Amino acid sequence: MSVRRFTDRPKKDQDFDEEIKSHLAHEQDSNQARGLAPEEARRQARVDFGNPRTTREKVWRYRSFPWFEDLLRELRFAMRALGKTPGITAIALLVLAVGIGVNTAVFSVIDTVLLQPLTYADPQSLVELRNSGPRGSFPGANIPKFNIWHQQTGIFQQVAAYDFGGSGLNLTGGDHPQQVEGYHVSADYFAMFGAPVIAGRTFTAAEDSPHGGHVVVLSYGLWKSRYAADPKIVGTTIQLDGQPFVVVGIIGRDFETDTPADLFVPFQFDLNSQDMAHYFTVAARLKPGVNVAQANAQLRLAADQYRRTYGVDSLPPDGGFNVISLREAKIGDIRTSLFVLLGAVGLVLLIACANVANLLLAKATARKREFATRAALGAGRGQIIRQLLVESLVLSLSGGLMGLLLGFGGVRLLLRINPGDIPRIGEHGSAVGLDFNILLFTMGISLLTGIAFGLVPAITASRPDLSKALNENGVHSGIGVRGGRLRSVLVVVEMALSVVLVIGATLLVRTFLNCNRSTRGLRRTT
Repeated sequence: MSVRRFTDRPKKDQDFDEEIKSHLAHEQDSNQARGLAPEEARRQARVDFGNPRTTREKVWRYRSFPWFEDLLRELRFAMRALGKTPGITAIALLVLAVGIGVNTAVFSVIDTVLLQPLTYADPQSLVELRNSGPRGSFPGANIPKFNIWHQQTGIFQQVAAYDFGGSGLNLTGGDHPQQVEGYHVSADYFAMFGAPVIAGRTFTAAEDSPHGGHVVVLSYGLWKSRYAADPKIVGTTIQLDGQPFVVVGIIGRDFETDTPADLFVPFQFDLNSQDMAHYFTVAARLKPGVNVAQANAQLRLAADQYRRTYGVDSLPPDGGFNVISLREAKIGDIRTSLFVLLGAVGLVLLIACANVANLLLAKATARKREFATRAALGAGRGQIIRQLLVESLVLSLSGGLMGLLLGFGGVRLLLRINPGDIPRIGEHGSAVGLDFNILLFTMGISLLTGIAFGLVPAITASRPDLSKALNENGVHSGIGVRGGRLRSVLVVVEMALSVVLVIGATLLVRTFLNCNRSTRGLRRTT
């Protein structure tokens, strides 16, 4: 069924007119056949048929989509109404774009950090092993702890160690030396995280043992930028800190690490070592059917074994081991900060709504004669409210589109300049992308914003005092008086929200400064 059948109104009206004329001519002929004079026969045919325009409208609405036609008509009217006041429209669009834009910017970071799943295979089974105590749990491991955890084969499929963060290494040879970020990892690291290998292989258990030789795995980024994506680099030797390292493999693009890594080298632990220095992180993959509670119960026994083996001084009586999901470990304490920030920009959007509502109330005051005329001609309150809400939604969706571009582009630029310590956003914010969640959030907040700032002016404008509004001298009557009261209320709301926002921002800055001045509660033991 063609859409044109329901939208080609002029052509259909012409066809209906022809049908009506044919029907009236037939009725006139029938009346004349019964002995009526031509003029009386024509009049009687029209009386029997009724109003042709009304009949045509009924037929059209029966054969078309009335709601679709009404929507198109109201959209066209809304565009004309907004175009008549370009100054107010431009200011409203700018205010909405800023308000929606900052919310989109913050949500795009929340989407990447909190909502997007980890990029590893079966991420739900990945956990981080931690030390526990009266003050909570914290990451960090030494070789004896790694050895004890590695023996928990009843709950873990794989256990792997890796650096807290990358370490700087000097890559020499070729045209120029280069400072690169290297990750120390254990042999199971790549298999546990499902790292894609596009050339060569990863480390073997023998290469991860003491005296396993100098071997290295390159990241995709370094392989492409330094070695022009040449697969023949596998098996050759490169110089790291003046030492020869054999390249055994290359990892595919977009492999997620806590900090950007250019290459990987093995830890080569001596598992018989009693070195108590905590200088790396340990993660594991739970066995199928094992949950976090079961793993923590088993680790309590492992803590007792560790204490018996290495002495009470190695692990206090109130200390132990536990696991948390790797997702929670990566997110850390940033969740609260992001939601506080989202609340702050939400207040900015409320202030923007109050501003735009004030503008629309002022505009409605200037249009009071128009609304009164429409009401006098038979338009109901619902029709006027619907029309004004359509204008508000057109305004908010247009502002939302501008806000989407402004917010997403702005946050990418800010993260490129200074990404801070936000996890999971990639190098210079490269992982923050435009996806369906962000589009849905922006559209939803735009619709809610349009209703929020458009509903009060629409309801106010739909109740004009006809006698006063149609009187040219009634300048301060009708919706102007009510609009003035509402504008005063909105100004008070704006001021209240602004005060709350300023106080919240001040407390946030104060907390940030106090955190920077405070001493760290975790000290690595040596």
